[in-house]
Amino acid sequence: MVGTLKNTCNINLVVLKKLASRSCLLPDDVLIEILSYLPAKTFFKFLPVSKTFRQLSSSSHFLLSQSYHSKAISGFFVQRYSTFWSLLLIDPYAGVPRSSLDCLRKRNTRILGSAGGLVFVWHRNEGSFNATTSSLFVYNPARRARCHLHSPPSKCLRGGIAVRFMTDINKLTKDYKLIYLSPTSQSSLHHCQVYDSAARAWTMNKQLNCGWRALDLQHPVVNGETVFWVSTLGTRTVIDPYVFAFNMRTECTEIIELPEEATIRDADTIGIAEWERSSLCLIHYGRLSQVFALWLLRETRNGVPGWMKAHEISLEQMGLTKPCYVSSVMLSEAETMMLLVFTVYDEVYSYSIKDGDLKKLGSAGIDDPTLIPYVNLLRPCGEQEELLEAT
Repeated sequence: MVGTLKNTCNINLVVLKKLASRSCLLPDDVLIEILSYLPAKTFFKFLPVSKTFRQLSSSSHFLLSQSYHSKAISGFFVQRYSTFWSLLLIDPYAGVPRSSLDCLRKRNTRILGSAGGLVFVWHRNEGSFNATTSSLFVYNPARRARCHLHSPPSKCLRGGIAVRFMTDINKLTKDYKLIYLSPTSQSSLHHCQVYDSAARAWTMNKQLNCGWRALDLQHPVVNGETVFWVSTLGTRTVIDPYVFAFNMRTECTEIIELPEEATIRDADTIGIAEWERSSLCLIHYGRLSQVFALWLLRETRNGVPGWMKAHEISLEQMGLTKPCYVSSVMLSEAETMMLLVFTVYDEVYSYSIKDGDLKKLGSAGIDDPTLIPYVNLLRPCGEQEELLEAT
């Protein structure tokens, strides 16, 4: 049975007011640690009335601490044909100012990737929307902040960005590396460019042979030093679908075949995700069988990675009895639960793999949308960030 999304936590605003007041006797470091667990939307409610909150809003250490404590997906950016359409929030305690969404909704703005509360976008400077007249920005929509990044050596607007955050000795992730993969005129070759935020420079620019199928560049998976992309379906090629892997440290690549037992057809839907922050997971929806199957990439006894089926569920078992067209699939980790998120026409659903609960998250507003996960965090954009004007 389809349910509705319920609030997942209770926030006592009276207690928070006392904590942020001058009469609070807690040590500063303890107070900061407590407040760093607040959702971004709740934190901003106290900015106009609390001096403590205003001071913390400009503290890089506090902003990074808040980003460390919360990692569950807050919602999804809805795109179609590389154009931002809307933001579908699934967390009742998440919020994004209107001015941030207006910037993303501007004509000729394209979202390349989203991770850790940051969104990476191309903006047109002037003239027609092409690579030579565009600039790369990183946004934090929750804080209405953005920072201009150096443009990559080889500009291409049809790519996607994967993000690997670098953890310091305090377990905070201030710096990051961007892996910008974009297609070339040659079918199998892609530009791979790496940006280091600590060096403020693009440190790698080379071409990679990614196989003869197109890749889903909007939904990369970063696991340690390795970035994974799954190939797309629906193309007229005799090459079976696969997962492409790139190791940032060694700069080595690998084509990983999908499980033969999955019997993946071009009319099906596939995606990849990280499973419990340790394994790569293949999500396969069979259009004819209307069954979801989750496959984990694990090391076998002989040390060679192999696929193992971890879960299988049909739409009928979930409670959706009518034939449905599923256009996208992904996993979302929420507290102690792993959720299977999928779209049926313009509706977005989640299914709890642990409890078996199906929830309707909302409507994307368009058929066959592209969903880009978003986490509502306070992470700084960079040392030279600027605040957007409120509307």
